[in-house]
Amino acid sequence: MAKENTREIALSAILEIMENGAYGHLLMKQVLDKYAYLTRQERSFLNRLVDGTVERIIELDYVIDCYASTKVKKMKPLIRNLLRMSVYQILYMDSVPDSAACNEAVKIAASHGFHGLKGFVNGVLRTVAKNKENRSHPSLSVAYSMPEWITEYLTDHYGKEPAKEMLGSFLMPRPLTLRLDE
Repeated sequence: MAKENTREIALSAILEIMENGAYGHLLMKQVLDKYAYLTRQERSFLNRLVDGTVERIIELDYVIDCYASTKVKKMKPLIRNLLRMSVYQILYMDSVPDSAACNEAVKIAASHGFHGLKGFVNGVLRTVAKNKENRSHPSLSVAYSMPEWITEYLTDHYGKEPAKEMLGSFLMPRPLTLRLDE
């Protein structure tokens, strides 16, 4: 299965989670069961893309809003989530060339009937890629992709530096865990 198909699967999962309120862990189990024929590398790519996009949603929306003429909340759901997933690839997936993330997003937009938005998608993503080293975060909420009320609570109760350590720990890779059903 080609990577663009894996991205299509990821986009469908992200849409289901972000727009319809599906539980990510349950949905991903269903998706991985449905597409059991994917290689281990494709399954890993799919899982990381979906989990990472959902985990960093606040930051991704902020970055998109910095470069898009239309704010994320006003975008069509498919375009909004396509941009989120593509910006995640640009910012956090070193194995994915920026040009591939941009080109695949444009193809997906067109394949879903959004031919008129191909230039918009391409422009936003290329601008993000060009400026990714110069990005800054206006708040702890954006920097750690955590709701504002949580960052305020942690800062108020523990101070700024301990709050940063706690927030950073949420974004660290998690150890592998197994659960056995008897």
